[in-house]
Amino acid sequence: MSPQPETPDAHERGAAPAPRRRTAGDRSMQRATVIAVAVGLVLDVIVLAIAATRPESTALAGALVGTGLTLIVVLPSMGIAFLGPRLSPMSMAVTVLGSWAVKMFVVILILLLVRDLPSLSTQWIGLALLVGAVSAMIVEATLLMRTRQPLDVEPARTPREPPAEQ
Repeated sequence: MSPQPETPDAHERGAAPAPRRRTAGDRSMQRATVIAVAVGLVLDVIVLAIAATRPESTALAGALVGTGLTLIVVLPSMGIAFLGPRLSPMSMAVTVLGSWAVKMFVVILILLLVRDLPSLSTQWIGLALLVGAVSAMIVEATLLMRTRQPLDVEPARTPREPPAEQ
């Protein structure tokens, strides 16, 4: 038995935990993700415009499928950037890894399903996917590397320290 009386935390007392404030790192991650998705989609619109001017009828359909696959790759990342601050570190890791696995499974499955369709150009699918998704990842990585992420850690309270006054 501990000599210190146990005090219930906010969750045990029935009080709602205080909402976590958005840190500069959270804002940087969200801004980088939104900019990356926008860049990827703008580049995919350019690919779609070029594909629409091609004489082969399968180019535009292939570019549309590639743009759809780009959305499958980049939109979950944007969702996680906004959802992340509300998650615990373990939940965040599971969410990131799980979403990556699901989106790779879906992209590979769709590519396998459409690879032999004569109405789609696989070259334009690949080009749109490459331009949109890869450019978005490069932009996001570049922006995050240029942003200094502050370490926002609250010190752990030991049982012998008095509770912090508010």
